[in-house]
Amino acid sequence: MTEEQTSENSTPSPAEMLAITEQQQQRAERALDVSPGLLFGVWGAAWCLGFGELYLTIGDDPVLAVSLWYALGIFFGCLGVAGVITVWHLASSLRGLRGPSQKSGAMHGWSWMLGFVALGAMIAATSRLGIPEDVYAMLWTSGSGLLVGVLYLSGGALTGSWTQYGVGLWILAINAAGAFTGIPNHYLVMSLAGGGGFLVAGTVLTLRDRAGARPSPSHERLPGEPE
Repeated sequence: MTEEQTSENSTPSPAEMLAITEQQQQRAERALDVSPGLLFGVWGAAWCLGFGELYLTIGDDPVLAVSLWYALGIFFGCLGVAGVITVWHLASSLRGLRGPSQKSGAMHGWSWMLGFVALGAMIAATSRLGIPEDVYAMLWTSGSGLLVGVLYLSGGALTGSWTQYGVGLWILAINAAGAFTGIPNHYLVMSLAGGGGFLVAGTVLTLRDRAGARPSPSHERLPGEPE
């Protein structure tokens, strides 16, 4: 084997280098395959059920007669399940990455669960102050909406996603506006405008992702093959 042949075998051609680069990019994209449609759907279901249940159980004339703690337990349980699914999905999506991208993504994923744990602890501590029951209920609702809105804002800033950032702004806006309607009307606003909005956004994004995932003839060209 000549020196020229050895050099050709050890040094990739431009076409091979392009193929390697594309493979690495595809691997990174698969590792970052976070499905916003799935996450929006999970949180939409949690908010529709959780806030809807609060609207039916809390108020001057509740449809379902249950205790405040029981109603809040169901509500926070719905949010907790959605938080666990979010952390699991983000962790699975980042499993193939190494370095700063994996670290920042994992930290953002865990911030969902840690944020709700801290929120629950702080609001539970306010019960020792003897605040009125409606104020206590408003803290749960507005606090959860504020936390989710801020987390979506940070997620959009982290990933450069205007969709997530816009959802965060929407949640903050309806949460602030709904707070002025009082209890239990605030629950209805968060259930329909918040949870319903999540479900609509999740459906639209899922359909868009499926349409974008269809193979295109332009991508079937082999590296180095003329266009």
